[in-house]
Amino acid sequence: MKFAINYSPQAEELWRDGHIQVDLFKCPDWLDLVTQVGAIHDVYVHCSLITWRGELDHLDLDLLQRWLDTTETQVINTHFALEQSDLAPASRITPEAVVATAQRALSPLCERFGGENIVIENIPYPLGWESAVPAEVADPAVISEVARQTGCGLLLDIAHAIRTCEGSGRADVKAYLNALPVHALRELHVVGILPEPDDDGIRHDHFAMTEADWALTEWALEQICAGAWREPETMAFEYGGVGERFAWRSDSAVIAEQAPRLYQLAKSV
Repeated sequence: MKFAINYSPQAEELWRDGHIQVDLFKCPDWLDLVTQVGAIHDVYVHCSLITWRGELDHLDLDLLQRWLDTTETQVINTHFALEQSDLAPASRITPEAVVATAQRALSPLCERFGGENIVIENIPYPLGWESAVPAEVADPAVISEVARQTGCGLLLDIAHAIRTCEGSGRADVKAYLNALPVHALRELHVVGILPEPDDDGIRHDHFAMTEADWALTEWALEQICAGAWREPETMAFEYGGVGERFAWRSDSAVIAEQAPRLYQLAKSV
């Protein structure tokens, strides 16, 4: 299993100086940045695609093909989220309706690249900034059925799963994770969550790993080692990044301390 980390200038400097080992830098789908980072190291692209609002009907499929052809990108990812308005106005929101709508939304990607080359990422629920997302999008049975019907794989974000359990009143995070289509696991995302919630009751992610985060990540790797979950091609540490959003949470000391431990975990599988 390859180890990846969000590209940041801090991570690049630590890698250049030999303080961390990285198989892949994970980049957002920004052409200039992908080109820049790809000139110095193997890179793969994490797309900003979401399955809502008809977004997948107007894709630059040739650009997605370029990522597959010219970088280490193995699969095209999309975040699994629908809005209530994506469903027919007269439709009652049911798991079956959400599955059918998601299948239609994913069809442009599946027709061009094949479902086996697409992964759907579980989102945190509620999102905190979008109130019109039906709870069914976070239902493991719905996600599993979408994966079954489309042939798509799973991009499992552990922090998103934790936030979903906390936001939907599920007490057992491990049970929630096991109920997802882990037999189709292609990529694993790990990162820390703030210990305390904000004013909206949400514990935000993309921070340094806490002991609770380490414990759940180590448990997840145990499931992979035991064969209970499919071994993903990549495990990505989603700490750090570029731009204003990540400038204040790309601490070199955090990366230097936590990336080597995660690298060893990835290589233990």
